[in-house]
Amino acid sequence: MQLLQLLISGVAQGCIYGLIALGFVLIYKATETVSFAQGDLMMVGAFSGLAAMTLLGFPFWIAVPAAIVAMGIFGVLVERLVIRPILGQPAFSIVMLTIGVGYVLRGLITMIPDVGTDTHTMPVPYAGEVLRLGALVIAAEQMVVIGATGILCLGLFAMFKYSKLGIAMQA
Repeated sequence: MQLLQLLISGVAQGCIYGLIALGFVLIYKATETVSFAQGDLMMVGAFSGLAAMTLLGFPFWIAVPAAIVAMGIFGVLVERLVIRPILGQPAFSIVMLTIGVGYVLRGLITMIPDVGTDTHTMPVPYAGEVLRLGALVIAAEQMVVIGATGILCLGLFAMFKYSKLGIAMQA
């Protein structure tokens, strides 16, 4: 049973790494540039979800889609105002720009009072929950990560197979 629990834990950890790699690949395939601001943009999204829950009082199931929409809008603004004006320059310039965007975002987040450099945890409704199947004990967080990864991969597959945008990105 311990081997199975370790296997499930490893698959969940691998799903997280796979999603990170998928993000890098999607950005590279769409723009032919490596974005070093990806992690910092994810941090801003996480903090926007945390702020929606703690400051605005949104429930988890509303805060997550709200954070996704907010980050979509923020991403479009960063692309239009910061990245698009430098397109056509050497790739090194765009890479340095993404590093700079990352530093600016990190700096802005650390200047927010009561956020700073402290570690925060998003209050998810399934925190601490476990699924018991006989002697097998699986954390709900692991199952959510594995399930969400599967759903995202199926959604991306459908986008690349059936949408004009997906077919254009493959070309």
